[in-house]
Amino acid sequence: MSSSSLSPGGRLSGSDGDSPADSHRREKRRLSNRESARRSRLRKQQHLDELVQEVARLQAENARVAARAADIAGQYQRVEQENTVLRARAAELGDRLRSVNAVLRLVEDFSGVAMDIQEEIPADDPLLRPWQLPCPAAAMPIGGAMLHY
Repeated sequence: MSSSSLSPGGRLSGSDGDSPADSHRREKRRLSNRESARRSRLRKQQHLDELVQEVARLQAENARVAARAADIAGQYQRVEQENTVLRARAAELGDRLRSVNAVLRLVEDFSGVAMDIQEEIPADDPLLRPWQLPCPAAAMPIGGAMLHY
């Protein structure tokens, strides 16, 4: 009686049914499968390494963007504070102008000399509307970067 067993593929294997060619083919296939699995593991590892590098690059870029956003937010806060001060100063100057105009009216009434009293701020005064200044489109530096509009 010979020693034989049923292989996973349902074929008889062992010393009886194996020819040297079949054994050689199986061995060759097993080596090929091992090599293919090794290459697959290497590809997976290489892909994983590339993904890790991409994550690190994106995290660094994210940190730079967050720092830039924080810097711009700080600049915005400073500009808002300055605008608040300037608005208060404009209101104060408007009050002073009204007081001076009232005095000029009294002088005009009592002296009979005509005074050039401006009741309102001229509509065409560009300094009072800086967002409408007649400037060509220009680059404005903000924190080292140039913003064009």
